[in-house]
Amino acid sequence: MADRIPTFADICRAIADGRIAATMEGSMYQVNAYELRRYLNKFRSLPVISTAVDQISSPHSDTDNWSVSVQTSVA
Repeated sequence: MADRIPTFADICRAIADGRIAATMEGSMYQVNAYELRRYLNKFRSLPVISTAVDQISSPHSDTDNWSVSVQTSVA
């Protein structure tokens, strides 16, 4: 259901199915803005969180800029 723009019909269906809490006054439904926003947020995808392993193996890591000093001696 992610990355899709919900239509007015989707919202009406969610109210009718009880997925969005609403009260009825006469011929009108009253919907709490918080409940509507919570329903609409389900259509957006969540950001991807990278793990430490992804960061270490990333081609953009700054390990190419590191310098290492090595001393060798022969006895």
